[in-house]
Amino acid sequence: MAKTTKQFVWNGIDLESLRQVMDKPSDDAVQTVFESKSMDHLRTILIDLAKNDSVISSELPEPMHDFIQSELNFSFSSEDIALFNQTHEIWKKNGMKFVFILFFRALPYTYMAEKPANVLKMTKLLIEQPERRIFETAQFVFDVMDKDWWEPEKRGILTALKVRIMHSSMRHVILDNKNGETWNEDWGKPISQEDLVATNQVFSLEFFKGMTMLGDTLSPPEQKAWFHTWKTIGKIMGVQENLICKDVNEAWKLQHSVYAHLFKDKTVAGIQLTKALVVTLHHFHLPLRLTLLMMRRMLADEQFPDCFERMLGPTYETEYPEVFEKHETDEAKEKHEELLRGHFHKHMKEYHKTLQEKKTDYQIIKPKQGFIERIIDWVMKILGRSEDKKHLFHIHVDILHNILHHKGTNNPVEKMDEEMIVDSMSALGGIMIAVLSLHFRKGKQSGFRIPENLQANWSLK
Repeated sequence: MAKTTKQFVWNGIDLESLRQVMDKPSDDAVQTVFESKSMDHLRTILIDLAKNDSVISSELPEPMHDFIQSELNFSFSSEDIALFNQTHEIWKKNGMKFVFILFFRALPYTYMAEKPANVLKMTKLLIEQPERRIFETAQFVFDVMDKDWWEPEKRGILTALKVRIMHSSMRHVILDNKNGETWNEDWGKPISQEDLVATNQVFSLEFFKGMTMLGDTLSPPEQKAWFHTWKTIGKIMGVQENLICKDVNEAWKLQHSVYAHLFKDKTVAGIQLTKALVVTLHHFHLPLRLTLLMMRRMLADEQFPDCFERMLGPTYETEYPEVFEKHETDEAKEKHEELLRGHFHKHMKEYHKTLQEKKTDYQIIKPKQGFIERIIDWVMKILGRSEDKKHLFHIHVDILHNILHHKGTNNPVEKMDEEMIVDSMSALGGIMIAVLSLHFRKGKQSGFRIPENLQANWSLK
């Protein structure tokens, strides 16, 4: 093992040795499943588990059943619940931006961590089934951000436990693989404690950073509530106690140490994962060049300024060289930025036109009205006091329209300034939620689950 430098030690914990630590309680429970059933039967159980559409199988061995039941009985204080409720209000207000930040900042940025990226490469979940892997991540977020997610009848804790169990299953398959690619011990153990805590903190820290980039910084009390909620979810998902940070500042120190430790490796698998993510974003009707321009902005970083070029350059620089150009002088940089703002404006107009054409696919479906209700609705319309409720998709397409056109004259703007670009990216989150509400998870009875109360709050019904 290479000598660990001070740079890769946090609170006296050697990050390199942390790569050898997995999640023993969950791993032991999963081991009993592998030992008790045939591989075909096990595969069926794990597929059902991954769907997140049913309770835990009654056919699981007793140790696994007991493990799940003990975790489902997690108790919370009144202070915990107050912070959870505050987080849910932040989610209701900013969940659309969270989704945009997840796809355009958090995921591609963390794919620079080559060692954990190899897990996804070897299991082929993101390479061969990018939609499934990425949208299951989004579904996980929706389940744990739901109102009262921690209550027994809700999906939050169960969904977090299912992800934890799937992690243990992936570890077992990777380390016990007799025929396929062999896990490289230089990578540590698959889905190690270092990977678990860093991934958990991404859902807080990179969200905070992304919100600032979108001009809407969360206040310290908001960050405290959000971080507390997500570190609690981290505990449920197997992050060990000595890695649970007391506050946001301590979490950033740990996160930067992990980034420095993991991002130093040559990127190979992460490039494949980033390409799979970009391909998946086509489902939101996004043109490729606009996707690259937005990622270029969202991946701007002080600690790793080469992130965008490193993760997307090998795949896209030959076809889109102007997006990856680097300049030495301030004058040349500003001239190049002005050119890219023009490209951004052009492709955002094209995107807006595409979205306009898709409007008929997204409508509020009114419940069937009785005779009296129809009469009342007719009278209210005559009085000018009834308006058809707009779907979230239409609302955010209209926001884009207002950004791209002058108020009053409705003429197209000549060029977009920085504020307009940021506003247009913020609007993309609403488009993405609207598309998610209608598509994906095909063949599964539940569809993509967006809670009823949130559908009403976000104008999806």
